[in-house]
Amino acid sequence: MGRGALRAGVFALCMAASVSACAFECAQLPGSLDDGCRRIADTYRDGDNEVLLSGYAYHVPATWSPERRAELNSVAWGFGIGRTVEDPDGDTHTVFFLGFLDSHRNLQAQVGYAYHTFFGPRDGVQVGVGYTLMLAQRPDIWNGVPFPVALPLAAVRYRKATLEATYIPTLSGSINHGSTVYLFGRIGLD
Repeated sequence: MGRGALRAGVFALCMAASVSACAFECAQLPGSLDDGCRRIADTYRDGDNEVLLSGYAYHVPATWSPERRAELNSVAWGFGIGRTVEDPDGDTHTVFFLGFLDSHRNLQAQVGYAYHTFFGPRDGVQVGVGYTLMLAQRPDIWNGVPFPVALPLAAVRYRKATLEATYIPTLSGSINHGSTVYLFGRIGLD
């Protein structure tokens, strides 16, 4: 097992332990932080199980050189687990762990929270929008130290299957050198 995979595994175990312990510590947080902590802990405790399947990374041609795009991995295979609670109005709250091959064929690990609001009748095809807040870990950014990420989400849902997309913009500096659209899916098990 490589150092990157070992770090990602340790990262996942630590985050799972923190989420399960979170409910006991939320009351000590001020105001809206307490509410957010409780939302995450309640989603983890009460959520239905899901499998996350990764996906595809589309490197936006206008932001990458043709030579660089040819070197990048678009087949971002990976696997994850999640727990989702659906509100009476159809909005969803998800906590998740996802590991996949990034654009450089390295293991990238993510743990986080996602929120969606969906439109249309629940028994048909629905479109949704939302956001995710997470910690990500990859060996080529900050020597593998987990870092916070906030991204928009768009979704198409039918029954227990959801196709997700997010847009990762070009960031100044040396973190990334072009924009990427990332696709993955979720399948409810419960």
